[in-house]
Amino acid sequence: MKDLVIIGAGPGGFDTAVFAKEQGLDVTLIEKNKIGGTCLNWGCIPTKALYHIATLKNEFDHSDVFGIKHSNVTLDFESLKKRKEDVVAFQAKNMMHTIQKLGIEYIEGSASILDSTTVKVNGTEIKTKHIIIATGSSPKRMTFYGSDLPVVVDSKGLLELKRIPKQLVVVGGGVIGLEMASIFHQFGSEVTIVEYEKSILPTFDVDIRKRATNLIKRSGIKLFTSSKFLRVIEEDNQTFAIVLTKKGELSIPVDQVLISIGREPAFGGLDLEELGIRSSRNGIIVNENKQTSIPNIFAIGDVNGELMLAHKATYDGYKVVSYIIGKPVNIRFDLVPSVVFSMPEIASVGKNEDKLEKGSYKVAKYMYRSNAKAQCMNETDGFIKMIVDMDGFIIGCHIIGAHASDLIHEVTAMMNENANISSYQNVIHAHPTLSEVIGECLKQFH
Repeated sequence: MKDLVIIGAGPGGFDTAVFAKEQGLDVTLIEKNKIGGTCLNWGCIPTKALYHIATLKNEFDHSDVFGIKHSNVTLDFESLKKRKEDVVAFQAKNMMHTIQKLGIEYIEGSASILDSTTVKVNGTEIKTKHIIIATGSSPKRMTFYGSDLPVVVDSKGLLELKRIPKQLVVVGGGVIGLEMASIFHQFGSEVTIVEYEKSILPTFDVDIRKRATNLIKRSGIKLFTSSKFLRVIEEDNQTFAIVLTKKGELSIPVDQVLISIGREPAFGGLDLEELGIRSSRNGIIVNENKQTSIPNIFAIGDVNGELMLAHKATYDGYKVVSYIIGKPVNIRFDLVPSVVFSMPEIASVGKNEDKLEKGSYKVAKYMYRSNAKAQCMNETDGFIKMIVDMDGFIIGCHIIGAHASDLIHEVTAMMNENANISSYQNVIHAHPTLSEVIGECLKQFH
């Protein structure tokens, strides 16, 4: 009998399998598509490969600031695609090497759970003490007139395009929509974002939303908030997206329409109701140990709907394995950093100011334009914002600016250790570095 069977080999399933094996458990990992799941093959990694190319293009476009003169920079789309595919292939190969090196049983196939101790895959039944469901999520769909036209794609379809669209409409101003809009804008697409809510990035802090909105518009990306995407039509050999804006109905010529209105749990074909596993439209219902309504069956990552981030899935898995082996860990799931790879980057951890009761906190900000390293890099757009409670403990940090995705982790670490402002202010930050924005922001608190 196996100690653990994991269904789904995305970041959560894979990292959990590795950790479980390292703890001495006998593990089987099952994946019906490609190792690495959505994140590696159609999400995080290929997107970030393209994002890096987009940032390089942006730097070249503004290199005259540094005295670098050059002729017009062009993109070789075939080379660009190959770079993306090479990165994905290398990571997949590395994951398979790790599985083989550790001796983890890896099975490609579609799994079903027969009962609390039996998993069936490729006609074979596997007996196990514990089961983890890590089947991830899939893009939410929209039904509208023209939704079946080839120009309408989700994020996976956009990553598989054979050419850069001249005119791209992005439906949804969340993380995925903003990242794709930023990338393809740098690649030369004329980009329009359509957001149903009053603001882009609705789950982020109000000041971040405001600044991001201003920077998006300044970049040349068109943005329509409080707007409804209606349909796609074809007229006179042209395709148009029809959008209802605050000023009325608008017809936008398009080559591609990206639907990025969020993701929803993917149950991997498992019959949860038949098994007696409780779920809702948000995902499989779990407790603090990620146990489902069947105690030895767990659900981690996107499928439990708590927070759809790859790194959250990984730490869900660590929590489960630690519980199984009887060595409980205190993982702060209220301190999961979120990152948007836009231009500039956005990162957040902890609480948003607009969700707090007035008089229960203090706020400090520090602008990138005051930082010497940011000036040297010509990356002066942005700020860091810290929120502390009345006892001087950090309860939120929000950054928009260069390398926000890296800087947020220092603050996350200090919050995780429950550091007080008075002690954090004594942490030395090297000069000249972008990390000084953290130290200077801290000085604003007295």
